[in-house]
Amino acid sequence: MLYANTDSIDPGQECRAAVPVDAAPNPMLQALLSAWGCESDVYESPLEPPRASFFELPMLKQLHRQPYHPIAVDGPFDLKALVNDHRAKLFRSETRLNEKAKPRLDRLLFNLGDGVFGFYDRPSLKVYAPTPEQAAEVALQFRRYVRPPARKKPGFHLLRIDSCYPETEFVPVTRFITLSDDAAQLHYGEDFVAWEQDWIERLTQRRSGVSVLFGPPGCGKTTYLRALMAKLLDRCVFYYLPISEFEVLSNPRFVGFWLQESRRHQEKHKLAILEDAEELLLPRDGDSRARVSNLLNVGDGFLGDHLRLQIIATTNVPMQNLDPAITRPGRLMAAREFPRMNRASALRLAAAKGIAALPEQEDYSLAEIYCRAPLAAKLQKPRRFGFA
Repeated sequence: MLYANTDSIDPGQECRAAVPVDAAPNPMLQALLSAWGCESDVYESPLEPPRASFFELPMLKQLHRQPYHPIAVDGPFDLKALVNDHRAKLFRSETRLNEKAKPRLDRLLFNLGDGVFGFYDRPSLKVYAPTPEQAAEVALQFRRYVRPPARKKPGFHLLRIDSCYPETEFVPVTRFITLSDDAAQLHYGEDFVAWEQDWIERLTQRRSGVSVLFGPPGCGKTTYLRALMAKLLDRCVFYYLPISEFEVLSNPRFVGFWLQESRRHQEKHKLAILEDAEELLLPRDGDSRARVSNLLNVGDGFLGDHLRLQIIATTNVPMQNLDPAITRPGRLMAAREFPRMNRASALRLAAAKGIAALPEQEDYSLAEIYCRAPLAAKLQKPRRFGFA
């Protein structure tokens, strides 16, 4: 992003001193906004933020040395209707073409007249006005373009950093299962139901924490997380975070994003999934130790108090092979092993599911139980060559 030199419109010391930094918000405005779910920061300083982008300069020049009051309205917005209804007031726009050449509006600047501006910067819109009452009135009008929440489906929000800011995309989970207590014990052990009840209770009571699900590949960790999304649909919102985007959790500059997500999902707990997190959890060099420290700070440090986020990390390696900082007593909220099944347990599961005879071996993964028999049958069929 290009930034313009704003030295020429710096408000100066005398303007900054005009209103104390800790001035109390307007009580009438706070009362008005509490029913609308908006947030208000009341400023009398003529420039926000201190380092402004070129896109915002026309608005900033109008606000220079003038009192103004911004109100942020959280999206997502029906941008097509918003632009169509305010096309005559649209002063600037910024569009991005994705890899499929599909346009996406990233920023919009509306000059609404009388010193009132609407600045959309995905995914929220901020109204600037000379008085709190004007700002509140315009913010209420813009709220008409907020999209209603979609019908509830099990799924997760895929997180990625786009243009230096986190973006989320909801991904519905089509292959999920509903685990009864009997099915959970059959797949994950007789003690699993009691462990899960205790874990979910802690997940929904504590502000933050880190849990690790570990075990060999194919033993049901991902399948269980799909079932957990369906079970906690009304209580939690899930985020899937690729390890390459771990900075979204560890960098303080993204705290604002998580606070915004907390406002969007006020009644729900936030759970972030780090799948196949060996790169983060295994002991390595100094850089890895710093990332482990950041992860734990999200779980039980000052950063975690701000983010209010639960982390669920999965790994294919044994617990004893993880970084000592992770395995130290008291650092994790929970840890659960998803082991390979012994033959007796595998035979019980196969009989309950009507699966044909299992191959002779000491232990099995769930993937081997559910997939190996059909695969073996396919391989035994006679193969035809040439033109039949």
